[in-house]
Amino acid sequence: MNPYRTSVILRLVAALMAISSACTRDRDESPDRVPAPPSLGRFQAMACDLPLEEITRIWNGYYPGRSGELQVVPRKPNYSTAGGLTHSGPWNYLQRVPMLWFGPGHVPARGRVERPATMADVAPTIARLIGYRFDAPDGSPLREVLPSDDRRREAPRLVLVVVWDGAGRNVLREHPGAWPVLRRMIPKGVWFEHFTDASSPSVTPAIHTTLGTGAFPRRHGLVDQRFKVDGELVPSHDRGPRYLRTPALADLYDRDNGNSPLIGMVAYTAWHLGMVGHGSYLAGGDRDVAALLDWRTGRWVLRGENAKYFRFPSYVNDVPGLDEAIVLSDLEDGARDEAWLGARIPEDVRVLIQTPAYAAWQTAILEAVIRREAFGGDDVPDLLFTNYKMIDEVGHRWTMNSPQMESVVRASDRALGDLVRILDREVGRGQWVLALTADHGVTPKPSLTGAFAISRFELERDLERTFQADFVIGGRPTQLWLDTEALDQAGYGLAQVAQYVARYTKGQNVEDPAELSPDDRDDRVFAAAFPGSVLERPIPCLRGRVRD
Repeated sequence: MNPYRTSVILRLVAALMAISSACTRDRDESPDRVPAPPSLGRFQAMACDLPLEEITRIWNGYYPGRSGELQVVPRKPNYSTAGGLTHSGPWNYLQRVPMLWFGPGHVPARGRVERPATMADVAPTIARLIGYRFDAPDGSPLREVLPSDDRRREAPRLVLVVVWDGAGRNVLREHPGAWPVLRRMIPKGVWFEHFTDASSPSVTPAIHTTLGTGAFPRRHGLVDQRFKVDGELVPSHDRGPRYLRTPALADLYDRDNGNSPLIGMVAYTAWHLGMVGHGSYLAGGDRDVAALLDWRTGRWVLRGENAKYFRFPSYVNDVPGLDEAIVLSDLEDGARDEAWLGARIPEDVRVLIQTPAYAAWQTAILEAVIRREAFGGDDVPDLLFTNYKMIDEVGHRWTMNSPQMESVVRASDRALGDLVRILDREVGRGQWVLALTADHGVTPKPSLTGAFAISRFELERDLERTFQADFVIGGRPTQLWLDTEALDQAGYGLAQVAQYVARYTKGQNVEDPAELSPDDRDDRVFAAAFPGSVLERPIPCLRGRVRD
């Protein structure tokens, strides 16, 4: 062979090898490298690598077609955020909530109960207390709440369910001296020491609906604050109760008794309507009482589709006492300066909802509703549900580790004592049962836990840049909704996206990796990421643990 030609060929081969080596090195070292699609079995194994109680909660909270195509689980204590603290996840510190049943003459004084129980058990327990047969899809009556003898007892005239929004057990532990009323009630009622939501996402619409239906989101369908219906993301209860797939206890009990029982709710938003169900949307139902607060104006309202199926008690806007409550909150920090712990309260309704004044005001509203509607006024048991929102609002803004949180927990506790006195006065001693719980805990202050705040917006941008497609429809802290057709047109699959997210690091999630220490940049931020379809198939580690 010609020596010159041989030399040229050798140089050409060497150049091609160098280029190939460089390309391989760049591809391997790139943080945005698209992985090869793994098998379904690998994702099942990833899901089962989570603690069994966590994957069980995720399974309970997943509804095919409505939940996100991609399910994610941050590494504890990390949390996914779009700008603030979130409380969505399967971990005990968000899932464990208080559960007290109290009603002299109806609920025995058993005190603390150590066995586990879940939010799905609330509705069937209420049904047993009022003497109504109700087959809850996922829950069972809590036998400890029921009388131990076999004698037939008169049912309570009213069952009042109180939800302290966000007041998980971690919040109560953080401020142990702020709830003396609740603490005194525990030995006189039944307190479940190991009570959990038992489904994730741990968010307001999903958990309140489980409370009202005895079903987990896997059945009732209200999986998050938003979810997919007919290809678009819709807000929960934005179009009335039509998205609720199972009837609530209140729906069936009211209809089966000729709509003679009174059913009502006083709460912050339509997200809480799952407690009472469908109103007149369900065939044979009537328009149950519902009052919601418009935080923009400070007026109680009922709007849109919900106004068709529920009845608004307009007199609640004439209930006095708000001005007095504002003054008391103003004075809490020792100065009459139109501020509460640094926040100006008369000018900003959203801030007002985050103060003790709101607890006193809502309690006055409840008293007016009980009196004007005559809840508990006859022998037909009535059901009334309410949500106190301050603890959740403070948790998002000031965290659970704040003086503001201690203040609103104390205000909620005072309101609980006031409610007991109102029930005795308006319904009668020994004629009512009160159940108190919460829908989730609060994420602790990140500076105390070392949590990394995962920017969901940055993750979504990285996904679309890496896979070269506009395919992210929307996201929430534990799930992403994706346009799989757009992803397919770009030449990728959902499994590759899940694998990419599972390997996603802190360094990728910040604009400038230099902000992080070199030891932290390669830390993965998620404990698991897998296609939602994994939860639509039998999962080996859940066999015998969950009901289809």
